Amino acid sequence: MPFFRKKKKELRMTMRGFPGDANTCKCLLMAAEKKVKLDVEVLDVIGGACDQEAYRAISPFGKYPYLEEGDYSTTSVNAVLSFLDVRGQGGLLNPPKAQLFGQQNYWGQVSRKLCEPAVETLVKASIYGIEGGDLDAARAQIATVLDELNGFIDNKEYIVGEYSFADVHWTAVAHMLTLVGEQDMIASRSNLSAWFDRVKARSSYAGLPSLDDVKNKQLRSVA
Repeated sequence: MPFFRKKKKELRMTMRGFPGDANTCKCLLMAAEKKVKLDVEVLDVIGGACDQEAYRAISPFGKYPYLEEGDYSTTSVNAVLSFLDVRGQGGLLNPPKAQLFGQQNYWGQVSRKLCEPAVETLVKASIYGIEGGDLDAARAQIATVLDELNGFIDNKEYIVGEYSFADVHWTAVAHMLTLVGEQDMIASRSNLSAWFDRVKARSSYAGLPSLDDVKNKQLRSVA
């Protein structure tokens, strides 16, 4: 009797997110890096979609991005990134050494807490015409953080050893700065500029939202 190898079930998920959101960009990057086929739906957070009753029924605190696979779901960037990393192909992006693991988490937290709120202020004002923050103060905050990161990655190919979660976080930041016309904040810092050239050369970068995508509130699935 001939032996037939059971065909592996295609890995495909659905994610709700917003193209002008750095965290959504991170999840798109991770899906592409881990070869996950990801269908996407736009959650218009600018229009208040995450506060609607229907969305709160599946995400009680209004967190996003929101990911589904079969009858499983999870929400918020850390949960989605970790799920994609484990469920996707290849080795995990978490560094195996404790020191690098700690550095990865530190720079991820710096990105989320100290840089991305200021980037969001620029995105809302520049692309959606929503005023609500001091733009000069936002630029100053971003510059202070980028100066520290630029010094840290001197003579490094990626932020902490091999490509990791830290690179995913900061690629999204650099991409959003480029979309709002603040690319010189990266280009003027030699170490960051060289690092950004390397991450842009990865195939995963090509799937990030364009400026037109962000303006028109469009997302492209990860094939």
